[in-house]
Amino acid sequence: MFSTGYTITVPPMVSVFTRGIGWVDESFSVSVPASGTFESANLAVYMPITLAAPCVIRRIWWANGATAAGNVDCGLYYDSGSRSPGAKVISSTSTAQSGANAVQFVDVTDTAIAPGLYWVAITSDSASTTFFRSALTAAAMDVAQRMQEASASPLPATATPVASTGTNIYLCGFSTTASP
Repeated sequence: MFSTGYTITVPPMVSVFTRGIGWVDESFSVSVPASGTFESANLAVYMPITLAAPCVIRRIWWANGATAAGNVDCGLYYDSGSRSPGAKVISSTSTAQSGANAVQFVDVTDTAIAPGLYWVAITSDSASTTFFRSALTAAAMDVAQRMQEASASPLPATATPVASTGTNIYLCGFSTTASP
């Protein structure tokens, strides 16, 4: 028998900018995402997303900016239970940035995840690396959940983040499809 409820599907590409999943939208961002340098070598930035349905992660992705100049690790973390990242679900592992002004995909082992709160994380071993990013408004920073961790490249098995004073939100996430 078929359910009479709504079917919820997760889009093929998920990030903090994904409407209904991520928390960044036009009211929180001061600009559209544009190429900019990473804040600091080996800094990990954690950004929350909320999934309303189960899905399978098939690839990790990020949007390279104008200069591909370092090794990137991008991944997903479970919530620790206290609205901060905890254990790592999966990551791309340290991967050389390739292609300027392009989305870069890294295949990962298919990983099923349940609905709930998760944290997308990104780090680079170089401050010269560029990504597409957007800055948050001052009002958004008052409620923002962005967290960070120093000396976290590659991404650690368990996050130990602190509250962040940074305002950049990076265009990165995961894909539920094996190819575009």
